[in-house]
Amino acid sequence: MKAALFVFVLGAVSAFGQDDAGMMAAQQAAMASQQATQQALQDMQTASQTAQQASQQAMDNNQQNSFPFFHTTRMPIFSVKEGTITSGTFVRISCRTRNAVIFYTATTKGWSPAANAQMYIDPIPIDTTTQLQAFAVAPNKANSDIANALYTVNEPSNPQPIVLSADGVLHANTRLHLVTNSTVSSETAQVGDDISIILNQDVIEGDIVVVPKGTQVSATITQADHSGRFGRSGILAFELYPMTFNGTQIPLRGGATLIGGNGGKQKARFSLPSFHGDRAEINPGMSLIASVVVDTHLKPAAPQAAIANP
Repeated sequence: MKAALFVFVLGAVSAFGQDDAGMMAAQQAAMASQQATQQALQDMQTASQTAQQASQQAMDNNQQNSFPFFHTTRMPIFSVKEGTITSGTFVRISCRTRNAVIFYTATTKGWSPAANAQMYIDPIPIDTTTQLQAFAVAPNKANSDIANALYTVNEPSNPQPIVLSADGVLHANTRLHLVTNSTVSSETAQVGDDISIILNQDVIEGDIVVVPKGTQVSATITQADHSGRFGRSGILAFELYPMTFNGTQIPLRGGATLIGGNGGKQKARFSLPSFHGDRAEINPGMSLIASVVVDTHLKPAAPQAAIANP
């Protein structure tokens, strides 16, 4: 009897010990599984962060190298505010972007800036009404927006006559005031067409008119682009050639460009394929300046010629 009881007690004790060991093993396995899961989550988070950082770095590299328009050069700044100024005022141009190079164009009022911009080096003297435009270029950056300024110089409506030297020489670099004398449209003009330009002041020696106001100046269309779809503006350009009067040729340097409508800026209305740009049209009375190329000896005009060209 006692032996049977003893065996029973031992059996019970043995059974209890096995269950407890199983529970402990299960708990340890669960803890290990939980730790493994947490570690896996941490590894995934770390990998995700690493991937995001790599992606951001790649985007930054692309922006700097492949897509420079995300980094635009700062727009140039003029030292003189646009408006009415005194003849002979100097305008300086600067840019806040490091290592930027500035280009500019200067044209008389009413004409569009010339296509060939000059590199800015020295301050620009303004001695007649002038439209000044500038943009900047910097390494690994997109070109800046164009800065514009219109400087108005009060000038007499009828320029004063140019007086020749005592020996009858019209010297090189003498500035002559001209004016357009016809209507020309970018829709009908062709390269090589003549355009009517006339002298807008007298050239005199003493009291004698040597070259009268109204003298015809040779000029030829060098560019005639029609306006078109997607807001493409028409363009007209011409160059001046020698002015001839009383048997003498006066070589001239000059010309002008006119871009229809908004000065040649593309209009952002690409959703309307039929949208048409503005034509360029030169009208009578548009003033421009020409320069004499070389010293030219002139002789007085016949009185009849001076009267015929008032």
